[in-house]
Amino acid sequence: TGRAGCARRTGGRAASAAAPRRCAAARRCGSGPGSSATAPRAREGRAQEGRSVLAALVRQLTRSAGLALCFAVACGERGPRQYRYPPPQPLAPTPVAQPAPPPSASAPLPEAPRPTPSSVTFSVGQPIQFRGGPALKLAPIAKQTAIHALSPDAKSWVIDGPDNTVKLVTPAFPQGVSHPVWVPSALFSDDGSKVLIWSTSDLAVMDVQSGRLLGKREGSICAARFSGDNEVVFHESSKEPSARFWRWTLGTPAALPLGPGREADYCYASRDGTSWLVESYDKRWYLDGKSGGARPISPPAQGGALSLAGNRACVGDDNGFSCVRYPDERTERVWSKPSSDYVVFDSAGAHAMIVYAEGADGVRQSYALVDFGALTVRPLRGVKATSGSMFTLSPGATLLTIGSGRGLFVYDVERAQTRFAAHRPLYGNHVFPHHPRRVVAGTDEPMDLFLVEVP
Repeated sequence: TGRAGCARRTGGRAASAAAPRRCAAARRCGSGPGSSATAPRAREGRAQEGRSVLAALVRQLTRSAGLALCFAVACGERGPRQYRYPPPQPLAPTPVAQPAPPPSASAPLPEAPRPTPSSVTFSVGQPIQFRGGPALKLAPIAKQTAIHALSPDAKSWVIDGPDNTVKLVTPAFPQGVSHPVWVPSALFSDDGSKVLIWSTSDLAVMDVQSGRLLGKREGSICAARFSGDNEVVFHESSKEPSARFWRWTLGTPAALPLGPGREADYCYASRDGTSWLVESYDKRWYLDGKSGGARPISPPAQGGALSLAGNRACVGDDNGFSCVRYPDERTERVWSKPSSDYVVFDSAGAHAMIVYAEGADGVRQSYALVDFGALTVRPLRGVKATSGSMFTLSPGATLLTIGSGRGLFVYDVERAQTRFAAHRPLYGNHVFPHHPRRVVAGTDEPMDLFLVEVP
């Protein structure tokens, strides 16, 4: 009955190669030969006649279309297909606001004006020969800490506190007012009424008399300066070209960005914030602190040392020692003796101690003092380096200091005297703006701190 039934369902084409497949499809649907359907015979007969008519039409179609229609007839689809009209459309993606591109250090505006460079040559002055002087006294000021700033009257200071804090110590607050920071730096205003504290976490301005926080800015700060009675300028720190220069008027909620961004790892600036040198790996910029305009530093200022005041870049090598002054880019040829890149500037960048080779052997172990205002360089006789400490130069090149395991050596440049403060050890030797004849000495870290007055 299977072959006969198949012949009836395919219009008598029992020999067709497609017939077995059609019958198999019908059996799978449960309405072909061998199925368990129990519909009445009369209804089955009428259905067979209808299928025969439809099968005749199938022969006029392609085999693939015939198979599809035969499957549909044999399977007896139950009811029409259900469609949604109109067909569902894919959802349009939600617009996403794209972040603004980071400011580029190569942006054309603003740029600091580039002057026509000039050149000067220094003369060699009379050597300074140091002779022995009276001993110095130590006045203890703090224990087991480190110092970051000393007020102009030397009565207040900023030192490390416990658990990533610093403390502003004043006569009114001898135990200190704490501020949380990480890797801090600090600077008092010229009148001593305020102090800036900045770090990799934020910038804070504190009132010295009351200990009150006057303002705070979040973010990693490269350096900051007072540019007026109630105004601060600062440069952010970043390894991406997104660190910007800002002007902030105290008492206002927002700071004003000046100029585009740039990478900034190290920042050196004049005390009034008008001249800046910004450094990041192999890139350097001069920045005008008034307008925010900046320009890349071109050779020969690459390499060497940058002044703390952001106004000079100097290079020492076998050909001698020379500098470029900013902003006018004047080339300063100090001398031709083989020199070292180790340079110690004073806080204004107006003087420097350099290391050079005195003899024909080329060994750089002699010292000289450079006066950039007088265009002179003077050898220093009797100055010796020590192990475990570094030289510092007080404002105006008044004092040259270095610590040691047995005490602090102070070379009084004004009086050509060697002074000594005995204490075992005194490796720390800190000099600060406003203090040409004061030094803060310290023992091994964490330090016991002593104020040294050099009369």
